Formats: sequence, structure tokens, C-alpha cells
Amino acid sequence: MTSGSTSRARRAGIIGIGMWVSDNVRTNQAWPASFARCFREEREKRRARDFTYIEGSNAARPYDELFTKHALPYDDDPFKGATVRRVTPDHVSTALCDSRALTSALRDARVDPKDVTCVFSSALVPDRLAPSNGPVAAHEAGCVSAPGIGVEGFCSSAVAQLDLAAALVECGRARFVACLQSHHIARLGDLEGATSPIFGDASTAFVVGEVPEDRGLTHVVRAGDGRLAGGVTYVHKDREDAPWYAGDAGPIVPGTQDAAASRTIARHALEYPIETIRELCRISGTPVDAVAVVATMQPMIWYAPAVAEGLGISAERVPTTYGLYAHIGGCAPVANLLAARQRGQLRDGSPVVLYAHGAGITRYAALLRWSGEH
Repeated sequence: MTSGSTSRARRAGIIGIGMWVSDNVRTNQAWPASFARCFREEREKRRARDFTYIEGSNAARPYDELFTKHALPYDDDPFKGATVRRVTPDHVSTALCDSRALTSALRDARVDPKDVTCVFSSALVPDRLAPSNGPVAAHEAGCVSAPGIGVEGFCSSAVAQLDLAAALVECGRARFVACLQSHHIARLGDLEGATSPIFGDASTAFVVGEVPEDRGLTHVVRAGDGRLAGGVTYVHKDREDAPWYAGDAGPIVPGTQDAAASRTIARHALEYPIETIRELCRISGTPVDAVAVVATMQPMIWYAPAVAEGLGISAERVPTTYGLYAHIGGCAPVANLLAARQRGQLRDGSPVVLYAHGAGITRYAALLRWSGEH
């Protein structure tokens, strides 16, 4: 892992947050009866390609006791604890959804769109293979002077974007940087797919700008392992080994091209956040128990409480919106920041941690001193 800290007098932080979700709610009743039947009758066969599968007790697995306590109660549930998720209509462009989240964040920050220097964009799924959603979302939101640039880390995008955006503001090369995260995956959904119930749609955004010098982003821990790149990816439904540009291999759906890598990621799913956040707290000199909020990804319903217990803090400090939106990829840290703010947990000067790991595989944790004024 690599780490970084900010020592300049100018300090950058998050000064506005926004989110957009569709009004369309998909409940478990939308899945055909054959989905649950296949889960029961073909369970072992399906597990081989199910990147959400959590094996039973394994003494060699880091934090095995937390998996056993928090994850295994959902092992017999074909919906993996998800009950509702938001679904964006296919005819609505994802860049338009992103622009709505961006507009909300700019209003929250009280920033004129024309003053934004750059717009960073992550999208799963983008409207086009190229370019990113950034240019259209920036234009729709009125950021007419800003280039829309793809900064993609999938589930870890929000923290990666924060890292880069803060650097631009702190060195004086940008005034405001807007960061977009987009997770509109239902349009690639296959309701017979083993992982299909966990996913929901959302767009989130935040604005990075200058904050008082004793506030803002202070430390970042970064890590990655490219050997696991095939563990979580898109595959063709009828030919998992085909490249994405193979036009005759069936529709593209979420899946895995490397079952062994997928299992490795699953086994370390709690070690990644717990150890990365502990390292972040160590290098920053911040006791874990002093952290007011940990805003993290939420791939499964049991994830946030398991991370909280692993860190030795109360579950209230690791807010989760899984019950409202299910797994929303790179949008989750921002959605959970919003939830923390609604609870009154984002107090001026409070230590706040953002954590996520994403396909690739990339890992990020960032520590901010929350700024209540900007």
C-alpha cells in the first residue's frame, strides 16, 4: 500500500454533496419463480461463477469469525438480503442522471457551475463505450468551462477522484472540481443471473474546493492488485471467455472471467477495508475510535456492520443505505455520507473516513477533517 498526506497551507475538502435516484422501485417480486428455483436446485453449480458467494467457515480466511457471524445468515437467501432497489428506465440516459446529481451537489456547495474547473466522471454503465459520461453531464449541469474527464475506479471511484481533485485544488491549478459516480447497471441486468438481486441504480456527486487549513483531506492510503482484474467484470452471457467486443457471444452481463480471482476477492472482502482503514488511522495518528463516520461501499447487506465490528466501533458510525438502494457501486460512499449528514454525524472538524475497493482491483481510504464552512 502507498500513502500520502497534505502539508500545504491550502487545503481542499468536500464542500457539497448530491444524489439522484429514479422513483422506480424494484422489489423481489419482480424476479421470476424460476430464479429462486434455480438457486435451490443448481446451487453448487451456480456458486462456481457467483462472485458474491461467501463460503462457510474457513480458518485460513482473514476475519473468518466476522464472515460466519454476519454473512452466513444470508447464505440460504437467493436475494442475499436485498429487498428493494431503484431502477432507472432504459430510455433515460445515464449522463442525464449524473447531471442531476451534479446539479444537486453544486447547489449544496453554493458553487456556480461556470466556476467549476474540471468534472471527473465514473460510470457503470456509461451511455457510450467512449467518451465517458463526463462531457455530457458537465454540459447538462451548466459547467460550460470544464472538461468532462473519465476517472474510473468502479466501486473505488469516489475516493480516487477525491484524491486527484484535492491535489488540483491544493496546488492552485483548479478552483472547484466536481466528481461524479454513476451506477446504472439494471439495463445490463439478467433477472436469471445469480448476482442480479444485489444491484441498484444511482448517481452521486460531490464538489471539492478550498476549506480552512485545519480541515479537508489530510491522508490517503492506496493499494491495488492487477492479478485479480478478471475476478469481477462484464462477461457475455453465452461465452464468458469472449472479449467485450465479440458481437456474437450474447448480451453483456456482470460476472467473472476468473473464478479463482473472484474467490480471492471474496475471501479478503473484510480484510481490505479493516486493514486499510487501520493503516490510514495509524499514519494519520488518528485513533480508530475517534473517527466519527466511515462512509464505505456496500456490496452486501451485512457488509457495514461487519466492518464496524472489525474496526471495533459502533455500527452507527458506519452508515449504510443498502436497505434503500442495495449495492450501488461507487455511489455508496457518497450516499452514506449523505445519510451521515442527515443523522447529524458530520460535525465541523470531525474525522471522517471514506473507503472503497473496486474492480481492478483498486483500494482507497481517505481521511478528512470535515469542514462545516466553505
